[in-house]
Amino acid sequence: MKKHGQWWWNIIRTVGFFSLFILFVASFSDRISPLFCVWFSYLGLFFPFILLFNIAFAVLLIISKKWKMIIVYAVVFFSCWGAISTYFPINLETKEVPENCIKLLTYNVMNFNAIKKDSKGYNPVLRYIADSNADIICIQEYAAHKTSAEHLQKSNIVAALKSTPYHCIEQYSHSNKNTTHAIAVFSKFPITGIKKIPYESSYNASIMVELDINGKKLTLINNHLETNGFSMEEKTEYYDLTNNPNSEKLDNFTHLMFRKLTPAFKARAKQAQIIADAVKENKNPYLIVCGDFNDTPISYARHTIKENLGDAFVETGFGTGITFNRHRFLFRIDHILHSDNIKAYNCTVGDLKDSDHYPVQCWLQLN
Repeated sequence: MKKHGQWWWNIIRTVGFFSLFILFVASFSDRISPLFCVWFSYLGLFFPFILLFNIAFAVLLIISKKWKMIIVYAVVFFSCWGAISTYFPINLETKEVPENCIKLLTYNVMNFNAIKKDSKGYNPVLRYIADSNADIICIQEYAAHKTSAEHLQKSNIVAALKSTPYHCIEQYSHSNKNTTHAIAVFSKFPITGIKKIPYESSYNASIMVELDINGKKLTLINNHLETNGFSMEEKTEYYDLTNNPNSEKLDNFTHLMFRKLTPAFKARAKQAQIIADAVKENKNPYLIVCGDFNDTPISYARHTIKENLGDAFVETGFGTGITFNRHRFLFRIDHILHSDNIKAYNCTVGDLKDSDHYPVQCWLQLN
């Protein structure tokens, strides 16, 4: 009987050490380019599930009073704390925002969800942006109809955002004669320079905008990095799988996931390096890099861009900060990064569900 118990404990201990090893590798997986080895990117993607498994296992060890192994777990958790606190920051205090801060909003509006406008020329997404009273608004998947009187046209959007009169709208290459698809910046401060950051993509783009904020020169880079390419039908299949899991559905979706995600990881790696190079070449004293990165907090793309930059949500937010809200793909993929001479306050994720992304906003003080 004693040998039987020892046998089970050896299995449990082996599983525990293996899961700890996976957690450790996943915590530093964002240092490895998917162009070199894409499997590390998947470890970063599944980091929260790996972490939760290890937490559950640690609780089991505490209940079983396996103190030696608990010490090993504590050491590994401490070494992985940078990744853990990045994915799940715990900032309990809501700080008072100084008067000289600027409010920034970044929002993937999903083409305004093609929601028809009301009699005043608004729809719910545009209304939210207008009511946010943000000083700088970064929009991804901006869409303005050229022919449909029922949907938002550029004149409606510009009129609704009249409190931010300076704007630039950079079209994606797949815009058509009926609709402008673009990435956009609206600002209360004068725009003194605009540059599209060149990289290969049909449905994504990054723009570098120079702003004059009361005499202070700020470079803003608004990004919509490579999408993962799941169609609406494929997202629905994943949602159905989470409701009614079975081996056949799981096998089919696993193959689909690898086929879609692998080229997207690699494309974002190239784009992230181009953005990082633009960050290094920036000559202005202040810098903000934000938008839809289509990648999680533990990802090569974010890590590459973030080098020497602060993360507003990690510094001031709380929890997972999930920004994608459809089909149970629950990840934080929208980010606000800033140079170290900018202080962030109260970065929060909104709750409007009319787009497949939640809006993200924070206050920034230029020191």
